[in-house]
Amino acid sequence: MAIRSNYAVLFAACAAAPAAAQGVNESRGPLAGAATAVLIDGGLAGSADAETRVHRNGFTLAPTVALPSPQTQPDLKTILAQWNGAAQLDIDDISLGRDEILADSSGQLAVPPNAWGLISFSLKQGATGVAGSRIAQEAALGSIGSALFSWVLPGSAYPPQLIGRTERSHSRAELGLPAGAEVDAVDFPLMLGRDQGTLTTIEPGFGPLVGTAQTIYFTVSSATAGLVPSFWWGSTASTVPSGANILRVSRASTTAPWGAPSVFRFWYDLGLEQNEDIDGLAVDAAANKLLFSCVGTARDQFLYVDMSADGGAAVPLKRQDGANVSNVVGKGQNDDVDAICTLDPSISTNGGVPPGGDDFGSSCGLPRSGLLGTPSINATAFRRCTLGQPWFDTWMVGWPPLTGVTPGIAVLYATVGNDLTLIPLGPIRVRNTAPAVPGDPIGYSFAIPISYALTGQMLTFRWAAIDAGFTAIAEAWPVQVNL
Repeated sequence: MAIRSNYAVLFAACAAAPAAAQGVNESRGPLAGAATAVLIDGGLAGSADAETRVHRNGFTLAPTVALPSPQTQPDLKTILAQWNGAAQLDIDDISLGRDEILADSSGQLAVPPNAWGLISFSLKQGATGVAGSRIAQEAALGSIGSALFSWVLPGSAYPPQLIGRTERSHSRAELGLPAGAEVDAVDFPLMLGRDQGTLTTIEPGFGPLVGTAQTIYFTVSSATAGLVPSFWWGSTASTVPSGANILRVSRASTTAPWGAPSVFRFWYDLGLEQNEDIDGLAVDAAANKLLFSCVGTARDQFLYVDMSADGGAAVPLKRQDGANVSNVVGKGQNDDVDAICTLDPSISTNGGVPPGGDDFGSSCGLPRSGLLGTPSINATAFRRCTLGQPWFDTWMVGWPPLTGVTPGIAVLYATVGNDLTLIPLGPIRVRNTAPAVPGDPIGYSFAIPISYALTGQMLTFRWAAIDAGFTAIAEAWPVQVNL
């Protein structure tokens, strides 16, 4: 029977086909293609260092755009300007307090049962990575400072082949950044679930994951701490300028104006020295936890403080076997972590489905085990809402075979709940053998029926690809989403 008339033939043939492998320069992992917000060191043309730049769902290579910045929106550049913040102020990282840091009081990773988590991070330009690592591969391409990486936490309820792996989730080109740009801050919850169709307005009918968050935490560089207005530091003698202080701005509601910046934690609260400089920053406000890095490599690059246990000196974040996370993600000894964002893709941690109760899990797809062994192609899925219509965008990245780029086709199925009946979605896709984006990402947008939009109903996207000669067939990692 002709392949074009029977999708199921692909899966029947997969069992006898050789396994395919992903190319070196493809973006992979659970965040590949995800919408995100970044701050760029030094800013971009016409913008300040603190301006929030937005990457939409997908792999379009379109330039980042500025987050719409009326007074009610969380654009730090706009907020600080209202409180005498100098345009030359160098912002090191931001957090909306929605980072979920899965570690116990001693700094050891502790992932709850049936949950999974990850760390997203960037590195300063000049990082080299450990030989053979994904970071080293990216460094060889020349844009290490403008790429984002993800690392799935050991102990996660996740396909075991993907746990503890560092992947590049976004390249410089995929973020839409010019050559030489350096990602200084990253925040995923700020964008997931928003209206990403035009970004000229914020969708009023679907709250973003930060819909109830009213605080932005940030740090400034030691080099520009002297530019901070004195009233930001407070009035006590101990509030001296320092790049190791963590500041914050807050507001009373989503429509209220932002208040004046103030200190959230002083350098000595964290066991740091006044002349140190916090670079990457993740704040878990609900659990009173911090994860951060300091400029330079004199200290471990993933430092942890449990503020619910009276804080104290920061300790290295550790894997369950006691190894420092900074030593197992593939970064080199002298590689400086520049930005940090942590995510716990669990459902209803605040007591309900989104927008009120979802932290991340209803907006990010979860890889599941393949039907025919270990899949060899990456796939992801993310929620968005455009003009009141919720969608899930899903992508397949990578094609067989490893031996070369040849014509091929891809198909997409869905399964509902635990039923493995394959439902074909959309047309057969034809491979582009000269793609602008490595791995030739193929996407599909699934319109979620409004009646199911926030019910938690489980859907799994299942991609498969085959070369024109029917000699190499590959299944992508199935991606489970919750409608």
